[in-house]
Amino acid sequence: MSAPSPGPLAALLRRLRERAALSQEELAARAGLTGKAIGALERGERRRPHPHTLRALGDALGLDDADRADLAAAARPDAADPAPPPGPPVPAVPLVGRDAELPEVTALLRSGTTRLLTLTGPGGVGKTTLALAAARALAPGFPGGVAVVELAPVREARSVLPELARVLGGRQPAGPAADAVAARLGDRRCLVVLDNVEHVLDAAPEVAALLARCPGLTVLATSRAALRVRAEREYPLGPLPVPARADAGTVAASPAARLFLDRAAAAGRPLSLDDGTAADVAAICRRLDGLPLALELAAAHARYLPPSALLGRLDDALGRSRSRDLPERQRTMAAALDWSHDLLTAGEQALLRRLSVLAGGFDLDLARAVSGGEDAVVALEGLVEQSLVVAEGGPHARYRLLEPVRQYAAARLAASGEADAVADRAVAAVLALAEGARTGLPGAEQGAWLDRLEREHGTLGVALGRLTAAGRAADVAALMEATWLYWAVRGNAAEGLRWLGRVSPDGLAPDDVSRLLLATAALRYAAGDVPGTREAAAAAARTAGAPDLRSLALVLTGSAAVFTGDLDAAAAELDEALRLAEASGQAWARAHAVTARGQLLLRAGELGGGTAELARAEGLARELGSPFTLATVLNVQASLAWLAGDGDGALARWTEAAVLAAEVRTTWTLAYTLPGLAAVAAARGRPELAARLFAAGSATAEAAAVAVAFPPDVELAAQVLPEVRAALGAEAFGRAWDAGRLLRPEDVPALVRELGPGTRPGGRPGAQRVPRTRLT
Repeated sequence: MSAPSPGPLAALLRRLRERAALSQEELAARAGLTGKAIGALERGERRRPHPHTLRALGDALGLDDADRADLAAAARPDAADPAPPPGPPVPAVPLVGRDAELPEVTALLRSGTTRLLTLTGPGGVGKTTLALAAARALAPGFPGGVAVVELAPVREARSVLPELARVLGGRQPAGPAADAVAARLGDRRCLVVLDNVEHVLDAAPEVAALLARCPGLTVLATSRAALRVRAEREYPLGPLPVPARADAGTVAASPAARLFLDRAAAAGRPLSLDDGTAADVAAICRRLDGLPLALELAAAHARYLPPSALLGRLDDALGRSRSRDLPERQRTMAAALDWSHDLLTAGEQALLRRLSVLAGGFDLDLARAVSGGEDAVVALEGLVEQSLVVAEGGPHARYRLLEPVRQYAAARLAASGEADAVADRAVAAVLALAEGARTGLPGAEQGAWLDRLEREHGTLGVALGRLTAAGRAADVAALMEATWLYWAVRGNAAEGLRWLGRVSPDGLAPDDVSRLLLATAALRYAAGDVPGTREAAAAAARTAGAPDLRSLALVLTGSAAVFTGDLDAAAAELDEALRLAEASGQAWARAHAVTARGQLLLRAGELGGGTAELARAEGLARELGSPFTLATVLNVQASLAWLAGDGDGALARWTEAAVLAAEVRTTWTLAYTLPGLAAVAAARGRPELAARLFAAGSATAEAAAVAVAFPPDVELAAQVLPEVRAALGAEAFGRAWDAGRLLRPEDVPALVRELGPGTRPGGRPGAQRVPRTRLT
């Protein structure tokens, strides 16, 4: 402290005068004293007034017996000046991974404008560790001291201020706790940390009143729910960021991995990261959703389990603590979450366990679907308030359970006896979503439907798992036939094929068999398995009774025949597909049948007929409004223009296809677009850019499990790529290739602009006649 305390009498008299709404002069007049005398008492210049002065002050202030006793006690010679609160304890473990949060928290509390800051977040997210680190960093700025009040053992809200008084003074106060605390703190600039407030939130008004009485007081609270008083500023604390990639450098820089590695080293097993261990550590961090307590509990087992083995035993690691100094409620994840669960209402508890069937996040509609007809909104608000459900930002109202919380809730659901009923409700909601996608995916709303299905990808997988386990093959067929485009263009073709491979067509109605085979054929087509596409699509066409199923099956089998060079069969199948599509009003099948006919004519060497057919396909695609369909047509048109020596025409079409792919993230079409753009870059003297674009195409196809299978495009890449490698040399090519693999779809349009508009073939610069590629 920079100056002596004015003493307990000064602070108490001033507070009693302000409570009575009197000025010093008004109090002096009522008590028969001078204003100078009152000022000397309140400044601590006079600490031992005569008993008749105290009686006069009590009469003037209208004090009751208890207040008069406190006033007399404060004036006794043995009344001690309030000592500053004790300093903050040293945290048991270092603060790791909060490099951004600690400066933000300390800046808010140093500013003077934030007097009550509440760190909120789920159990085990590290609120206490951050609060203690902040308190130690802030201690020099609070000359009145820093006090930490652990409220976990306190069972009732009315006991919060008495516990604070005990921490400040070493004993429980005899009188009102609020007065004792206020007298103890006075006007000093003090910081009080209230740790674990969530179960005594009804004390919030008393904390707010204390802030009003003690102008030098600042409070830092930790809670799973905010206090919700006007003086409060909430600081939500989320899990630690997990590694975005599994390479050693990225993992080493990740806050979640840094905490895991730090605690593993403390447990006696320092880990050196290589590509193998880094991938395992990244997987552990993701499985635990970056939750610090879960990472710490898991790392404690690293002493005898390497990361690869620990990854397979995380549930066991989270259920057994090897840290005897942790509070009982934090020695397992279940114990930490039991603490939160017990604070919930019955409705909130029910919704929490039912939400566990929704993997990877959910919207309000899905929450309502699994809630069982109950009003989910109020219960969901309560779960968000208690930090058990995370409300995600963005344009869509989305929520999710952190994975350790979801596993805990799933165990509660299994014990409740309602797991089957809740899972069936989730499946029904997914099937209804698929029916909407059936009509939404092929048209102008394609981007929105792709995004929606991607947001619900985790729950799609849960539903498919339950359907396959229950032998509901017809429902699997309907779901996959309605959503195959999502699986194909958003990088999930291999996963979709795995789901389809788990069901048998035996015993299904013919059209259900056709749906199963149709989805299989479409995903094989995306994956580049042309013979497999033709086989499954031909079987789907033979089985189908509905014209829409048969027309799309024939589009696929005809397209595969074009790719294999069986042009006569392709022509017959595509003609029949087009007839059925036109008769049944299937605009999607019609546009793709005409596109495939354009490919057929291109392969047959009939460039004029192919150009005309593709122009017709472009018109149908633009009328349909499907970005995927239009990008598919543009890719084929670009290939045709390139073969005809029209570099500018090819560039214009590949550019538009790239923009469409970036807008709706259709990786399948982008895998065709990027090699074409690379060929243009090479022809225009940009080998480094060509290498980057080739690499981006390779990475896109690899990540999305799709393949370029149209022979002219395959041959173009096979011809140009070696030329680019030779032009750059091995070292420069390797650098460009590595950079290109990191490109995202949204990066491509900006890169394409570097190529410029070009000029007519044969002119200069860079619009030279492009090399021809064999057509058959």
